[in-house]
Amino acid sequence: MYFELKNNRTGERLDEYKTSLEVTMTDTHLIFDFDCKNSQFFSAGDKFNDEIYIGDVCEAFICTDTDLHWYYEIEVAPNNCQFLMKMHYVEKVVDGKKIIDVERNPVSEKDNFLFSEVKIDRNDYKLKFSLPLDKIGYNKEVGIRFNAYRIETDGGESDKHLLAVNPTLKNSFHVPTSFIRFKK
Repeated sequence: MYFELKNNRTGERLDEYKTSLEVTMTDTHLIFDFDCKNSQFFSAGDKFNDEIYIGDVCEAFICTDTDLHWYYEIEVAPNNCQFLMKMHYVEKVVDGKKIIDVERNPVSEKDNFLFSEVKIDRNDYKLKFSLPLDKIGYNKEVGIRFNAYRIETDGGESDKHLLAVNPTLKNSFHVPTSFIRFKK
């Protein structure tokens, strides 16, 4: 499947930060191949599961369950630093207001099953990551639902440019109803 990412807040094209993505599946792996234009390569961490999402990253949220509230969050920064967590999206009502909470369940570095590589060319980069289908709990009957994203900070302004395959039209990517079905 091939995609051009759009502005996550408006759904419009963001040509200055053109980002294309190809998602493929082999018999054993799910592969995300990003092509990102115009970056300053700001990486907000250099250790596994650092909060790299406050810098430039490419991400995917992947659900292999019938319950969209459980999904993997995968991130890779231009310096190839990785972030891998199982997320639990919880809606609560507190004092009559709907509150969203996303609980993190980190995958340890010892148990990390994410493979990634980054190639930088002038102001652009290509970033590819893959996940073993058995490790993400792939079930042919349930399938895969996902959304994919890019954050570009222009050198460090957190969340400055948010791009998405299927824009959430919010300031957050954590909107499971925006996940789309993977089709082989």
